[in-house]
Amino acid sequence: MVSARPRDRILNTATALFGAEGIGAVGVNRIIGQADVAPMTLYRQFGGKDALVAAALEQWSTQWLHRLAEAMDRHGDDPGDRFDGLWDELEAWFAEDGFRGSFVANAATQPRIVQHRQALRQLLEDLAKSAGAYDPAVLAAQLQVLVDGAISAASVDRDRTAASGARALARAAITASSS
Repeated sequence: MVSARPRDRILNTATALFGAEGIGAVGVNRIIGQADVAPMTLYRQFGGKDALVAAALEQWSTQWLHRLAEAMDRHGDDPGDRFDGLWDELEAWFAEDGFRGSFVANAATQPRIVQHRQALRQLLEDLAKSAGAYDPAVLAAQLQVLVDGAISAASVDRDRTAASGARALARAAITASSS
């Protein structure tokens, strides 16, 4: 059921549009039109697009984390089963029509970031080749996930041990890729 509250209509509309099309591609006039509110209502509720983007990111994140938690809860209390629930839900999300990835991660996607990520992937692929990986591109992709996760844990969670945990997983991936 769609909320009759203008703030909720604006936020739900913005979250859906930003998630589907990207923040830069969606203007406030379009959000105002689709949410069926007056322009002043948007500005009174959010002040402008930047605050609306922040609220949309928070809403998307809360909904996404709730989705993952529910999926794990459906698998009971056994940690192994709960991990399966997590991975099953991610697989289901990835297979959805219109899947565009994490709205939070996509909010940071710009051409320079894409170039940076491609350069990192090439560096890791070169490293994988020198390590004798059976398929260096696959190992590079796996290592990039670990690097991304370690960076995120270190910066967002302030986990100074993130690199050592990722290193242990990387060693296992490297060993498995050259077997």
